[in-house]
Amino acid sequence: MTDQGEPLRIDGRIVAGLLLLTVIAYLPGFSCGFIWDDDAHVVNSRPVVSPDGLAAIWLEPGSVPQYYPLTHSSFWLEYRIWGENPLGYHAINILLHAVSVLVLWRVLVGLGLPGAWLAAALFAVHPVHAESVVWISERKNTLSGLFALASTWAWFCWWRSEPGAGRRCWWLSGLLFVGALLSKTVTVTVPAAWLVICWWRGGRIGRRECLGALPMLLLTVPAGLMTIWTEQNHIGAGHLDLGLSSFDRLLVAGRALWFYAGKLFWPGDLVFIYPKWSIDSNLFVQWLYPLGAVMAFAVLWWQRARLGRGPLAAVLLFAGTLSPALGFIDIYPMQFSFVADHFQYLASIPLLACASWLVTTGWHASRGSLLVLVLAGMTFVRCGVFHDTGTLWRDTVAKNPRSPLALTSLGNQLGETGLHELAERRHRQAIDIDPRFPDAWVNLAVELQNQGRGDEAFRVANAAVELAPWLPRARVNLALGLAERERYDEAVRQLEAAVAGDKRFVMAWFQLARIELLRDNETGYQRATEQLRRLNPRLAGEFSPSHAPQDRPSP
Repeated sequence: MTDQGEPLRIDGRIVAGLLLLTVIAYLPGFSCGFIWDDDAHVVNSRPVVSPDGLAAIWLEPGSVPQYYPLTHSSFWLEYRIWGENPLGYHAINILLHAVSVLVLWRVLVGLGLPGAWLAAALFAVHPVHAESVVWISERKNTLSGLFALASTWAWFCWWRSEPGAGRRCWWLSGLLFVGALLSKTVTVTVPAAWLVICWWRGGRIGRRECLGALPMLLLTVPAGLMTIWTEQNHIGAGHLDLGLSSFDRLLVAGRALWFYAGKLFWPGDLVFIYPKWSIDSNLFVQWLYPLGAVMAFAVLWWQRARLGRGPLAAVLLFAGTLSPALGFIDIYPMQFSFVADHFQYLASIPLLACASWLVTTGWHASRGSLLVLVLAGMTFVRCGVFHDTGTLWRDTVAKNPRSPLALTSLGNQLGETGLHELAERRHRQAIDIDPRFPDAWVNLAVELQNQGRGDEAFRVANAAVELAPWLPRARVNLALGLAERERYDEAVRQLEAAVAGDKRFVMAWFQLARIELLRDNETGYQRATEQLRRLNPRLAGEFSPSHAPQDRPSP
Protein backbone atom coordinates (compact mmCIF):
# COMPACT_ATOMS: atom_id res chain seq x y z
CA MET A 1 0.00 0.00 0.00
CA THR A 2 1.07 3.54 -0.60
CA ASP A 3 0.85 6.27 2.03
CA GLN A 4 -2.57 7.11 0.66
CA GLY A 5 -3.80 3.54 1.01
CA GLU A 6 -3.77 2.96 -2.76
CA PRO A 7 -2.13 0.00 -4.50
CA LEU A 8 1.62 0.40 -4.76
CA ARG A 9 2.68 1.51 -8.24
CA ILE A 10 6.33 1.28 -9.13
CA ASP A 11 7.75 3.21 -12.07
CA GLY A 12 10.27 0.74 -13.41
CA ARG A 13 12.24 3.39 -15.27
CA ILE A 14 12.81 5.47 -12.15
CA VAL A 15 13.74 2.38 -10.12
CA ALA A 16 16.22 1.21 -12.74
CA GLY A 17 17.60 4.70 -13.19
CA LEU A 18 18.18 5.28 -9.49
CA LEU A 19 19.80 1.87 -9.03
CA LEU A 20 22.06 2.30 -12.06
CA LEU A 21 23.01 5.82 -11.01
CA THR A 22 23.96 4.69 -7.51
CA VAL A 23 26.03 1.73 -8.69
CA ILE A 24 27.93 3.78 -11.29
CA ALA A 25 28.69 6.57 -8.80
CA TYR A 26 30.10 4.03 -6.36
CA LEU A 27 31.89 1.73 -8.80
CA PRO A 28 35.35 2.51 -7.36
CA GLY A 29 34.03 1.44 -3.96
CA PHE A 30 33.87 -2.18 -5.05
CA SER A 31 37.67 -2.30 -5.33
CA CYS A 32 38.39 -0.62 -1.98
CA GLY A 33 39.99 -2.51 0.86
CA PHE A 34 39.77 -2.42 4.64
CA ILE A 35 40.73 0.91 6.19
CA TRP A 36 40.84 2.51 9.64
CA ASP A 37 38.61 0.79 12.26
CA ASP A 38 37.56 -1.95 9.81
CA ASP A 39 39.90 -4.36 11.56
CA ALA A 40 38.20 -3.76 14.92
CA HIS A 41 34.75 -4.15 13.35
CA VAL A 42 35.44 -7.18 11.17
CA VAL A 43 38.72 -9.02 10.68
CA ASN A 44 40.10 -8.63 14.24
CA SER A 45 36.77 -8.80 16.03
CA ARG A 46 36.55 -12.12 17.83
CA PRO A 47 32.72 -12.13 18.05
CA VAL A 48 32.56 -11.54 14.29
CA VAL A 49 35.13 -14.12 13.22
CA SER A 50 34.09 -16.74 15.78
CA PRO A 51 31.27 -19.11 14.72
CA ASP A 52 29.74 -18.79 18.20
CA GLY A 53 30.22 -15.02 18.40
CA LEU A 54 26.57 -14.00 17.93
CA ALA A 55 25.80 -14.45 21.62
CA ALA A 56 28.61 -12.08 22.58
CA ILE A 57 27.47 -9.51 20.03
CA TRP A 58 23.98 -9.41 21.53
CA LEU A 59 24.59 -10.18 25.21
CA GLU A 60 28.04 -8.78 26.04
CA PRO A 61 28.29 -5.00 25.64
CA GLY A 62 31.91 -4.10 24.99
CA SER A 63 32.66 -7.29 23.07
CA VAL A 64 32.41 -5.22 19.88
CA PRO A 65 33.32 -1.52 19.48
CA GLN A 66 29.75 -0.26 19.91
CA TYR A 67 26.52 -1.90 20.98
CA TYR A 68 24.90 -2.01 17.54
CA PRO A 69 24.06 -5.73 17.51
CA LEU A 70 22.27 -5.84 14.15
CA THR A 71 25.19 -4.13 12.44
CA HIS A 72 27.75 -6.50 13.92
CA SER A 73 25.46 -9.47 13.26
CA SER A 74 25.53 -8.51 9.58
CA PHE A 75 29.33 -8.58 9.73
CA TRP A 76 29.17 -11.97 11.48
CA LEU A 77 26.96 -13.39 8.73
CA GLU A 78 29.09 -11.97 5.94
CA TYR A 79 32.29 -13.28 7.50
CA ARG A 80 30.83 -16.75 7.11
CA ILE A 81 30.35 -16.02 3.38
CA TRP A 82 33.42 -14.09 2.21
CA GLY A 83 35.76 -14.05 5.18
CA GLU A 84 38.42 -11.36 4.85
CA ASN A 85 37.65 -10.41 1.25
CA PRO A 86 36.54 -6.75 1.43
CA LEU A 87 34.63 -6.89 -1.86
CA GLY A 88 31.56 -8.50 -0.32
CA TYR A 89 31.31 -6.01 2.54
CA HIS A 90 31.59 -3.07 0.15
CA ALA A 91 29.00 -4.58 -2.20
CA ILE A 92 26.50 -4.96 0.66
CA ASN A 93 27.10 -1.39 1.83
CA ILE A 94 26.46 -0.05 -1.67
CA LEU A 95 23.40 -2.27 -2.05
CA LEU A 96 21.95 -1.06 1.26
CA HIS A 97 22.46 2.55 0.16
CA ALA A 98 20.82 1.87 -3.21
CA VAL A 99 17.76 0.29 -1.59
CA SER A 100 17.53 3.23 0.83
CA VAL A 101 17.45 5.53 -2.19
CA LEU A 102 14.43 3.65 -3.56
CA VAL A 103 12.63 3.67 -0.22
CA LEU A 104 13.28 7.40 0.15
CA TRP A 105 11.82 8.00 -3.29
CA ARG A 106 8.64 6.09 -2.32
CA VAL A 107 8.33 8.03 0.94
CA LEU A 108 8.65 11.37 -0.84
CA VAL A 109 6.20 10.35 -3.55
CA GLY A 110 3.71 9.34 -0.87
CA LEU A 111 4.14 12.73 0.80
CA GLY A 112 3.41 14.46 -2.48
CA LEU A 113 6.79 16.19 -2.79
CA PRO A 114 7.46 17.64 -6.26
CA GLY A 115 10.75 16.34 -7.59
CA ALA A 116 10.82 13.25 -5.40
CA TRP A 117 12.98 11.46 -7.96
CA LEU A 118 15.50 14.30 -7.91
CA ALA A 119 15.72 14.30 -4.11
CA ALA A 120 16.34 10.55 -4.15
CA ALA A 121 18.95 10.94 -6.88
CA LEU A 122 20.77 13.68 -4.94
CA PHE A 123 20.78 11.49 -1.85
CA ALA A 124 22.10 8.62 -3.97
CA VAL A 125 25.13 10.42 -5.38
CA HIS A 126 25.99 13.29 -3.06
CA PRO A 127 29.72 13.04 -2.28
CA VAL A 128 29.31 13.69 1.48
CA HIS A 129 27.78 10.21 1.64
CA ALA A 130 30.83 8.47 0.17
CA GLU A 131 32.31 8.17 3.65
CA SER A 132 29.21 6.33 4.90
CA VAL A 133 28.85 4.07 1.87
CA VAL A 134 32.47 3.13 1.10
CA TRP A 135 33.79 2.86 4.66
CA ILE A 136 32.90 -0.64 5.85
CA SER A 137 32.78 0.45 9.49
CA GLU A 138 29.93 2.79 8.61
CA ARG A 139 27.66 -0.16 7.85
CA LYS A 140 25.86 1.20 10.90
CA ASN A 141 24.80 4.19 8.77
CA THR A 142 23.66 2.34 5.67
CA LEU A 143 21.87 -0.39 7.64
CA SER A 144 20.21 1.90 10.19
CA GLY A 145 19.34 4.32 7.38
CA LEU A 146 17.46 1.65 5.48
CA PHE A 147 15.56 0.55 8.58
CA ALA A 148 14.74 4.18 9.47
CA LEU A 149 13.44 5.02 6.00
CA ALA A 150 11.44 1.79 5.76
CA SER A 151 9.97 2.48 9.21
CA THR A 152 9.02 5.97 8.05
CA TRP A 153 7.29 4.60 4.95
CA ALA A 154 5.27 2.12 7.06
CA TRP A 155 4.35 4.75 9.66
CA PHE A 156 2.98 7.09 7.02
CA CYS A 157 1.05 4.21 5.49
CA TRP A 158 -0.67 3.97 8.88
CA TRP A 159 -1.04 7.76 9.19
CA ARG A 160 -2.73 8.07 5.79
CA SER A 161 -5.14 5.24 6.51
CA GLU A 162 -8.55 5.67 8.04
CA PRO A 163 -8.67 5.79 11.87
CA GLY A 164 -8.76 2.24 13.19
CA ALA A 165 -7.18 0.84 10.01
CA GLY A 166 -3.57 0.33 9.04
CA ARG A 167 -2.59 -1.40 12.27
CA ARG A 168 -0.31 -3.82 10.45
CA CYS A 169 1.60 -0.88 9.01
CA TRP A 170 1.97 0.64 12.47
CA TRP A 171 3.32 -2.58 13.95
CA LEU A 172 5.62 -3.01 10.98
CA SER A 173 6.88 0.54 11.49
CA GLY A 174 7.65 -0.18 15.13
CA LEU A 175 9.51 -3.38 14.27
CA LEU A 176 11.57 -1.62 11.61
CA PHE A 177 12.32 1.23 14.01
CA VAL A 178 13.68 -1.24 16.55
CA GLY A 179 15.89 -2.55 13.76
CA ALA A 180 17.15 0.99 13.15
CA LEU A 181 17.98 1.49 16.85
CA LEU A 182 19.80 -1.84 17.00
CA SER A 183 21.85 -0.82 13.96
CA LYS A 184 22.76 2.69 15.16
CA THR A 185 21.03 4.69 17.86
CA VAL A 186 21.49 8.02 16.10
CA THR A 187 18.09 7.12 14.61
CA VAL A 188 16.44 8.07 17.94
CA THR A 189 15.34 11.29 16.22
CA VAL A 190 13.17 9.51 13.63
CA PRO A 191 9.82 9.49 15.53
CA ALA A 192 10.15 13.22 16.24
CA ALA A 193 10.81 13.71 12.53
CA TRP A 194 7.47 12.01 11.76
CA LEU A 195 5.66 14.58 13.88
CA VAL A 196 7.39 17.48 12.11
CA ILE A 197 6.37 16.01 8.75
CA CYS A 198 2.78 15.67 9.98
CA TRP A 199 2.82 19.36 10.89
CA TRP A 200 4.25 20.21 7.46
CA ARG A 201 1.58 18.26 5.61
CA GLY A 202 -1.42 18.98 7.84
CA GLY A 203 -0.61 22.15 9.76
CA ARG A 204 -1.11 20.47 13.12
CA ILE A 205 0.01 17.56 15.30
CA GLY A 206 -3.03 15.84 16.73
CA ARG A 207 -3.68 13.26 19.40
CA ARG A 208 -3.57 10.39 16.90
CA GLU A 209 -0.15 11.40 15.63
CA CYS A 210 1.27 11.80 19.12
CA LEU A 211 -0.06 8.46 20.30
CA GLY A 212 1.15 6.81 17.11
CA ALA A 213 4.71 8.01 17.71
CA LEU A 214 4.78 7.72 21.50
CA PRO A 215 5.82 4.03 21.83
CA MET A 216 8.73 4.60 19.47
CA LEU A 217 9.72 7.75 21.34
CA LEU A 218 9.80 5.78 24.59
CA LEU A 219 12.09 3.21 23.00
CA THR A 220 14.65 5.92 22.28
CA VAL A 221 15.35 6.50 25.99
CA PRO A 222 16.97 3.15 26.87
CA ALA A 223 18.64 2.99 23.47
CA GLY A 224 20.18 6.42 23.92
CA LEU A 225 21.30 5.69 27.48
CA MET A 226 22.90 2.43 26.33
CA THR A 227 24.87 4.24 23.65
CA ILE A 228 26.04 6.95 26.05
CA TRP A 229 27.16 4.28 28.54
CA THR A 230 29.05 2.44 25.80
CA GLU A 231 30.72 5.63 24.59
CA GLN A 232 31.77 6.48 28.13
CA ASN A 233 32.98 3.05 29.23
CA HIS A 234 34.14 1.21 26.11
CA ILE A 235 34.85 3.75 23.35
CA GLY A 236 36.83 6.20 25.46
CA ALA A 237 34.59 9.26 25.69
CA GLY A 238 34.65 8.97 29.48
CA HIS A 239 38.33 9.92 29.44
CA LEU A 240 37.88 12.96 27.22
CA ASP A 241 38.55 16.35 28.68
CA LEU A 242 37.40 18.68 25.93
CA GLY A 243 37.21 21.66 28.26
CA LEU A 244 33.90 22.81 26.78
CA SER A 245 31.50 24.90 28.82
CA SER A 246 27.78 25.00 28.09
CA PHE A 247 28.30 28.20 26.10
CA ASP A 248 31.13 26.58 24.15
CA ARG A 249 28.85 23.71 23.18
CA LEU A 250 26.31 26.17 21.81
CA LEU A 251 29.08 27.64 19.66
CA VAL A 252 30.05 24.18 18.42
CA ALA A 253 26.45 23.30 17.58
CA GLY A 254 25.78 26.58 15.77
CA ARG A 255 28.92 26.35 13.68
CA ALA A 256 28.35 22.66 12.92
CA LEU A 257 24.88 23.37 11.52
CA TRP A 258 26.26 25.89 9.05
CA PHE A 259 29.21 23.63 8.25
CA TYR A 260 27.02 20.68 7.33
CA ALA A 261 24.61 22.80 5.30
CA GLY A 262 27.57 24.34 3.50
CA LYS A 263 29.02 20.94 2.56
CA LEU A 264 25.65 19.91 1.13
CA PHE A 265 25.43 22.93 -1.14
CA TRP A 266 29.15 23.16 -1.92
CA PRO A 267 30.80 19.74 -1.36
CA GLY A 268 34.36 20.86 -2.06
CA ASP A 269 37.45 19.86 -0.07
CA LEU A 270 35.84 16.93 1.70
CA VAL A 271 38.20 15.54 4.34
CA PHE A 272 38.11 12.34 6.38
CA ILE A 273 39.09 14.35 9.49
CA TYR A 274 38.32 18.06 9.36
CA PRO A 275 40.39 20.63 11.27
CA LYS A 276 39.19 21.01 14.82
CA TRP A 277 37.88 24.49 15.53
CA SER A 278 39.22 26.64 18.31
CA ILE A 279 36.23 27.53 20.50
CA ASP A 280 36.20 30.71 22.57
CA SER A 281 32.89 31.98 23.94
CA ASN A 282 34.52 35.36 24.62
CA LEU A 283 34.84 36.06 20.90
CA PHE A 284 31.68 37.70 19.59
CA VAL A 285 32.33 36.59 16.01
CA GLN A 286 31.88 32.95 17.06
CA TRP A 287 28.42 33.74 18.39
CA LEU A 288 27.36 34.71 14.86
CA TYR A 289 26.95 31.01 14.00
CA PRO A 290 24.32 30.07 16.63
CA LEU A 291 22.69 33.52 16.39
CA GLY A 292 22.48 33.12 12.63
CA ALA A 293 20.86 29.72 13.03
CA VAL A 294 18.28 31.11 15.46
CA MET A 295 17.54 33.99 13.08
CA ALA A 296 17.07 31.57 10.18
CA PHE A 297 14.53 29.56 12.18
CA ALA A 298 12.76 32.77 13.24
CA VAL A 299 12.53 34.17 9.70
CA LEU A 300 11.17 30.89 8.33
CA TRP A 301 8.58 30.81 11.13
CA TRP A 302 7.44 34.39 10.54
CA GLN A 303 7.34 33.88 6.76
CA ARG A 304 5.61 30.50 6.77
CA ALA A 305 2.36 32.01 5.49
CA ARG A 306 4.17 33.30 2.40
CA LEU A 307 6.83 30.59 1.95
CA GLY A 308 4.78 27.69 3.25
CA ARG A 309 5.67 25.32 6.06
CA GLY A 310 8.07 23.29 3.92
CA PRO A 311 11.29 25.33 4.33
CA LEU A 312 10.85 25.57 8.11
CA ALA A 313 10.08 21.86 8.35
CA ALA A 314 13.20 21.09 6.32
CA VAL A 315 15.56 23.02 8.59
CA LEU A 316 13.86 21.63 11.71
CA LEU A 317 14.35 18.09 10.39
CA PHE A 318 17.93 18.86 9.40
CA ALA A 319 18.88 20.28 12.81
CA GLY A 320 16.90 17.68 14.75
CA THR A 321 18.44 14.72 12.93
CA LEU A 322 21.90 16.18 13.47
CA SER A 323 21.30 16.90 17.17
CA PRO A 324 23.05 13.76 18.53
CA ALA A 325 26.26 14.85 16.76
CA LEU A 326 26.22 18.59 17.49
CA GLY A 327 28.48 18.45 20.52
CA PHE A 328 25.98 18.55 23.37
CA ILE A 329 27.11 15.04 24.40
CA ASP A 330 30.76 13.98 24.31
CA ILE A 331 31.53 11.32 21.72
CA TYR A 332 34.97 9.89 21.08
CA PRO A 333 35.57 11.48 17.62
CA MET A 334 35.20 14.96 19.15
CA GLN A 335 38.80 14.79 20.36
CA PHE A 336 39.85 14.91 16.70
CA SER A 337 37.17 17.06 15.08
CA PHE A 338 33.71 18.40 15.87
CA VAL A 339 32.31 17.37 12.48
CA ALA A 340 32.46 14.42 10.07
CA ASP A 341 30.74 13.68 6.77
CA HIS A 342 29.15 10.46 8.00
CA PHE A 343 27.29 12.33 10.77
CA GLN A 344 24.87 13.83 8.25
CA TYR A 345 23.94 10.73 6.26
CA LEU A 346 20.22 10.90 7.13
CA ALA A 347 20.23 14.56 8.17
CA SER A 348 21.02 15.62 4.61
CA ILE A 349 17.69 14.34 3.28
CA PRO A 350 15.41 17.26 4.25
CA LEU A 351 17.70 19.92 2.77
CA LEU A 352 18.24 17.87 -0.39
CA ALA A 353 14.46 17.43 -0.68
CA CYS A 354 13.97 21.18 -0.23
CA ALA A 355 16.58 21.89 -2.89
CA SER A 356 14.89 19.39 -5.24
CA TRP A 357 11.56 21.13 -4.75
CA LEU A 358 13.16 24.48 -5.63
CA VAL A 359 14.87 23.05 -8.72
CA THR A 360 11.76 21.23 -9.93
CA THR A 361 9.36 24.12 -9.43
CA GLY A 362 11.69 26.98 -10.31
CA TRP A 363 14.07 25.69 -12.96
CA HIS A 364 13.94 23.40 -15.94
CA ALA A 365 14.23 19.74 -14.93
CA SER A 366 17.32 19.30 -17.12
CA ARG A 367 19.29 21.47 -14.72
CA GLY A 368 18.46 19.05 -11.96
CA SER A 369 19.72 16.17 -14.09
CA LEU A 370 22.94 18.04 -14.78
CA LEU A 371 23.41 18.65 -11.06
CA VAL A 372 22.97 14.94 -10.37
CA LEU A 373 25.59 14.03 -12.98
CA VAL A 374 28.09 16.52 -11.55
CA LEU A 375 27.62 15.19 -8.02
CA ALA A 376 27.86 11.60 -9.25
CA GLY A 377 31.21 12.42 -10.83
CA MET A 378 32.44 13.97 -7.60
CA THR A 379 31.37 10.88 -5.66
CA PHE A 380 33.12 8.63 -8.18
CA VAL A 381 36.36 10.54 -7.53
CA ARG A 382 35.82 10.72 -3.77
CA CYS A 383 35.50 6.93 -3.52
CA GLY A 384 39.12 6.59 -4.61
CA VAL A 385 40.29 8.25 -1.38
CA PHE A 386 39.04 5.19 0.54
CA HIS A 387 40.90 2.68 -1.64
CA ASP A 388 43.36 1.74 1.11
CA THR A 389 44.66 3.01 4.43
CA GLY A 390 47.72 4.71 2.97
CA THR A 391 45.70 6.61 0.37
CA LEU A 392 43.19 7.72 3.00
CA TRP A 393 45.78 9.10 5.42
CA ARG A 394 47.87 10.76 2.71
CA ASP A 395 44.80 12.57 1.43
CA THR A 396 43.80 13.57 4.96
CA VAL A 397 47.25 14.91 5.87
CA ALA A 398 47.44 16.82 2.59
CA LYS A 399 44.15 18.59 3.36
CA ASN A 400 44.50 18.78 7.16
CA PRO A 401 48.23 18.78 7.94
CA ARG A 402 47.65 19.63 11.61
CA SER A 403 45.58 16.58 12.46
CA PRO A 404 47.49 14.55 15.09
CA LEU A 405 45.41 11.46 14.38
CA ALA A 406 46.03 11.63 10.63
CA LEU A 407 49.75 12.26 11.10
CA THR A 408 50.38 9.40 13.54
CA SER A 409 48.15 7.05 11.52
CA LEU A 410 50.14 7.88 8.39
CA GLY A 411 53.27 7.27 10.45
CA ASN A 412 52.04 3.76 11.26
CA GLN A 413 51.42 3.12 7.58
CA LEU A 414 54.89 4.38 6.63
CA GLY A 415 56.47 2.22 9.33
CA GLU A 416 54.73 -0.87 7.97
CA THR A 417 56.24 -0.21 4.55
CA GLY A 418 59.74 0.19 5.98
CA LEU A 419 59.97 3.98 5.77
CA HIS A 420 60.96 4.28 9.41
CA GLU A 421 62.53 7.73 9.38
CA LEU A 422 59.44 9.23 7.74
CA ALA A 423 57.23 7.29 10.15
CA GLU A 424 59.07 8.63 13.18
CA ARG A 425 58.87 12.15 11.78
CA ARG A 426 55.08 11.90 11.41
CA HIS A 427 54.65 10.66 14.99
CA ARG A 428 56.79 13.50 16.31
CA GLN A 429 54.84 16.03 14.25
CA ALA A 430 51.62 14.74 15.84
CA ILE A 431 53.14 15.15 19.30
CA ASP A 432 54.36 18.67 18.50
CA ILE A 433 50.84 19.66 17.48
CA ASP A 434 49.13 17.98 20.44
CA PRO A 435 51.55 16.87 23.19
CA ARG A 436 48.62 15.33 25.10
CA PHE A 437 47.52 12.95 22.33
CA PRO A 438 48.48 9.56 23.83
CA ASP A 439 48.13 7.49 20.65
CA ALA A 440 51.00 9.37 19.05
CA TRP A 441 53.26 8.62 22.03
CA VAL A 442 52.32 4.92 21.95
CA ASN A 443 52.91 4.71 18.20
CA LEU A 444 56.23 6.53 18.49
CA ALA A 445 57.40 4.07 21.15
CA VAL A 446 56.55 1.13 18.88
CA GLU A 447 58.33 2.75 15.94
CA LEU A 448 61.46 3.45 17.98
CA GLN A 449 61.49 -0.14 19.22
CA ASN A 450 61.18 -1.38 15.64
CA GLN A 451 64.25 0.69 14.82
CA GLY A 452 66.20 -0.98 17.63
CA ARG A 453 66.27 2.16 19.79
CA GLY A 454 65.03 0.42 22.91
CA ASP A 455 66.06 3.00 25.51
CA GLU A 456 64.32 5.83 23.66
CA ALA A 457 61.26 3.65 23.13
CA PHE A 458 61.14 2.86 26.85
CA ARG A 459 61.24 6.54 27.82
CA VAL A 460 58.46 7.35 25.35
CA ALA A 461 56.37 4.41 26.61
CA ASN A 462 56.72 5.76 30.14
CA ALA A 463 55.56 9.17 28.96
CA ALA A 464 52.51 7.62 27.28
CA VAL A 465 51.40 5.92 30.51
CA GLU A 466 51.92 9.09 32.53
CA LEU A 467 49.81 10.96 30.02
CA ALA A 468 47.03 8.36 29.68
CA PRO A 469 47.09 5.78 32.49
CA TRP A 470 43.61 4.69 31.42
CA LEU A 471 44.83 3.60 27.94
CA PRO A 472 45.47 -0.18 27.95
CA ARG A 473 47.70 -0.11 24.86
CA ALA A 474 50.04 2.34 26.56
CA ARG A 475 50.40 0.07 29.59
CA VAL A 476 51.03 -3.03 27.47
CA ASN A 477 53.72 -1.17 25.55
CA LEU A 478 55.43 -0.13 28.78
CA ALA A 479 55.11 -3.66 30.19
CA LEU A 480 57.03 -5.05 27.22
CA GLY A 481 59.85 -2.62 27.87
CA LEU A 482 59.91 -3.56 31.54
CA ALA A 483 59.97 -7.26 30.67
CA GLU A 484 62.94 -6.71 28.35
CA ARG A 485 64.76 -5.27 31.37
CA GLU A 486 63.67 -8.29 33.45
CA ARG A 487 61.55 -6.08 35.70
CA TYR A 488 58.81 -8.68 35.62
CA ASP A 489 56.90 -7.63 38.73
CA GLU A 490 56.49 -4.08 37.39
CA ALA A 491 55.50 -5.44 33.98
CA VAL A 492 52.80 -7.60 35.53
CA ARG A 493 51.42 -4.59 37.44
CA GLN A 494 51.14 -2.67 34.16
CA LEU A 495 49.39 -5.58 32.44
CA GLU A 496 47.02 -6.11 35.36
CA ALA A 497 46.07 -2.44 35.08
CA ALA A 498 45.59 -2.87 31.34
CA VAL A 499 43.17 -5.81 31.66
CA ALA A 500 41.36 -4.04 34.50
CA GLY A 501 40.68 -1.20 32.07
CA ASP A 502 39.71 -3.53 29.22
CA LYS A 503 38.95 -7.11 30.21
CA ARG A 504 38.71 -8.11 26.53
CA PHE A 505 42.12 -6.80 25.48
CA VAL A 506 43.59 -10.00 24.01
CA MET A 507 47.18 -8.78 23.64
CA ALA A 508 47.31 -7.76 27.30
CA TRP A 509 46.26 -11.25 28.42
CA PHE A 510 48.70 -12.81 25.96
CA GLN A 511 51.65 -10.82 27.26
CA LEU A 512 50.52 -11.37 30.86
CA ALA A 513 50.60 -15.13 30.30
CA ARG A 514 54.06 -14.89 28.77
CA ILE A 515 55.51 -12.78 31.58
CA GLU A 516 53.87 -14.82 34.34
CA LEU A 517 55.56 -17.84 32.77
CA LEU A 518 58.89 -16.06 32.75
CA ARG A 519 58.64 -15.35 36.47
CA ASP A 520 57.42 -18.89 37.23
CA ASN A 521 54.02 -17.82 38.54
CA GLU A 522 51.90 -20.83 37.63
CA THR A 523 48.69 -19.39 39.13
CA GLY A 524 48.99 -16.14 37.21
CA TYR A 525 49.93 -18.01 34.03
CA GLN A 526 46.90 -20.29 34.27
CA ARG A 527 44.58 -17.37 34.92
CA ALA A 528 45.90 -15.42 31.93
CA THR A 529 45.80 -18.40 29.54
CA GLU A 530 42.28 -19.27 30.66
CA GLN A 531 41.12 -15.77 29.77
CA LEU A 532 43.05 -15.94 26.52
CA ARG A 533 41.36 -19.22 25.54
CA ARG A 534 37.99 -17.62 26.18
CA LEU A 535 38.76 -14.50 24.16
CA ASN A 536 40.91 -15.88 21.36
CA PRO A 537 41.23 -19.68 21.22
CA ARG A 538 43.41 -19.52 18.10
CA LEU A 539 46.00 -17.28 19.75
CA ALA A 540 45.85 -19.33 22.94
CA GLY A 541 46.50 -22.45 20.90
CA GLU A 542 49.59 -20.90 19.37
CA PHE A 543 50.98 -19.99 22.79
CA SER A 544 53.80 -22.35 23.65
CA PRO A 545 55.32 -22.25 27.17
CA SER A 546 58.57 -23.59 25.80
CA HIS A 547 58.83 -20.89 23.19
CA ALA A 548 56.96 -17.83 24.38
CA PRO A 549 56.52 -15.32 21.52
CA GLN A 550 58.14 -11.93 21.84
CA ASP A 551 55.74 -10.04 19.57
CA ARG A 552 55.04 -6.45 20.44
CA PRO A 553 51.47 -5.20 20.09
CA SER A 554 50.63 -3.38 16.91
CA PRO A 555 50.06 0.37 17.39
